[in-house]
This record gives sequence, structure tokens and C-alpha cells, in this order.
Amino acid sequence: MAASGILLLIALLAVPVTTTSVRLRRDPDSSVIFRMTYPRNTTMFLPSLLSMKARSGENGGIRVRSAQWIGTMAIILALGMIDYFVFCGLHQRQRRRDGEPG
Repeated sequence: MAASGILLLIALLAVPVTTTSVRLRRDPDSSVIFRMTYPRNTTMFLPSLLSMKARSGENGGIRVRSAQWIGTMAIILALGMIDYFVFCGLHQRQRRRDGEPG
């Protein structure tokens, strides 16, 4: 049961995000400068994400992949609940077998 709580805490604090990186490249034969942007999928610590969003204004090139984040937490929560009910059921069955009330 403690393992499920730890996994849920890790999933809560490790937020999957997509960052946008920008790279400038100059063509050697001319004076044309190319601006190349490309996405990068990564995870970010939740307090770091919140402080970056507060500093950078509206979005700042960081997008939270909320469906993946919520889905991961829901799976861990569901598995933790199943684990809890299985162990509680086994514990109650053992207590009844030993003759203890309740």
C-alpha cells in the first residue's frame, strides 16, 4: 500500500511536458538565417513547472501533456485501490479464522 502512495506521489510531481526548443542557423553562402523550432517530450518537477510558467508569461513554449499525466495517476490510483481491497479482504478473512471479533 505504501508503494502505491509513493508511485502516486512520483506521478503527481513528475509532470510530462512538451517543450519547444529554438535553434538559429545561418546559411554559410548567404546572409539568410533559419529559425528552427522542434518539440521535445520530457518530464518536469511540478514546482519547477509552475515557477517557469509564472515567469515566462502565458505559455513560454511549455505545454503540459495532461491526458498522459492524469491517465498515469488514474492507473496508479486504481491499482492501489485494488491492492488495498485485496489486502484488507485477506486481513479480515484471517481475523475471522483466528476467532477475533470484527
